[in-house]
Amino acid sequence: MTELNRPALRAIAIATFLTLVPITLLVPGLTELVSVAHGGTRFKAHLFVSLNQLTGIIAVPIAMRLHRRFPDTRRWIVALLALDAVSFVGMGAAGSLGELFAWRAVDGLAHLPAVTFLMIAANRAGGARRGASLGVVAAALMVGVGVGAPIGGVLVDRDPSLVYSVGAVLLAVAAVAAIAIPRTAIAPEGTPDGVPRSRYAWDRTRIASWMPLAYGFADRFLIGVFVSSFTLYLTEVHQVSAATRGMLMSLFLLPFALLCWPAGRLADRVGWYGPIVSANILFGITYASYGLLPFSLLPVAMVLSGVLSALMFSPSLVLVSEFARRGAGEGLFGVFQVAGSFGFLFGPLVGGLLVETLRRGDGEPAWALIFGVVGVMLVGLGLVSWRVLGRLSAEWKSVPVAG
Repeated sequence: MTELNRPALRAIAIATFLTLVPITLLVPGLTELVSVAHGGTRFKAHLFVSLNQLTGIIAVPIAMRLHRRFPDTRRWIVALLALDAVSFVGMGAAGSLGELFAWRAVDGLAHLPAVTFLMIAANRAGGARRGASLGVVAAALMVGVGVGAPIGGVLVDRDPSLVYSVGAVLLAVAAVAAIAIPRTAIAPEGTPDGVPRSRYAWDRTRIASWMPLAYGFADRFLIGVFVSSFTLYLTEVHQVSAATRGMLMSLFLLPFALLCWPAGRLADRVGWYGPIVSANILFGITYASYGLLPFSLLPVAMVLSGVLSALMFSPSLVLVSEFARRGAGEGLFGVFQVAGSFGFLFGPLVGGLLVETLRRGDGEPAWALIFGVVGVMLVGLGLVSWRVLGRLSAEWKSVPVAG
């Protein structure tokens, strides 16, 4: 197994951070960017958010197939980030809602494959410490998400079009940073039979083979429910200001971002199985408590949620890496991203459905039951993981991969 490639990892982390900031720059200004600038409806403003996820879901499998024929990962990352920068310029110059949506679709075609290839590059650069390297990328992802929204709000207040120009510059800098990824982070890694494999091919008949995808889906599904239903809950039940809602979200996102790297290092030391299962179950219990806790304890619940999310997310990337090394192929990183995109799409939909259908006697949403249902679902995933992944972990320990 090769050693950790620090220069490659620094370039990958910088490019990842700079790639995520522009995406979240747009979120605070949806009304100004879609409704005010182009006369779009509220529905079209929401569609603007989802469109890049939808096109990204289509683009990732195609990009992974092309990557097998042209396997220079660095060139793919640079080209996709450059294309994403062009899409931001296009959105800023759009003269109609149709043009805006067309360029937003291009943004999705470039963004999700770029993030997928950055994860693949981090996996290859990690050597024997893949948990630490993937944890750095996970931290860069979450810090980018956390930084982009507040900066976007400031830019929108000054001039909404600034989010496009600033986003384009950041993506261009990300493309330049990606050029610094050394070729040692591009060389394909062998599988147990010694043959490099990038194609996604694993045993779909085994329940264990679906677990990485379940975690990819669950992670962003929970975020989707959180940013939609939980913010509505804070507004309607606790009647807090937007600033307070933002503060509570930051108490969730900041520990999540800051602890991804330590969580990855922990997975290197003790393995992925213990952290991912225990954090899964504990996070489910914490999530189920949101509707029961007094407001004074919600900040504690947010911090705990962020800690447990980091303990789930980084080891889940290590789990994907393990499957990739043991025959699934690096294409699994792409499918993991697609599963996550589906999770982010369905999270707000399921949250909205629960809010509309689970009601108390007075007609108000049964918030405790709503968060309880989602929490129980997560605990259920943890219990399934305990049984299924426990056997798999023992099996893999008895048959180590030579590298």
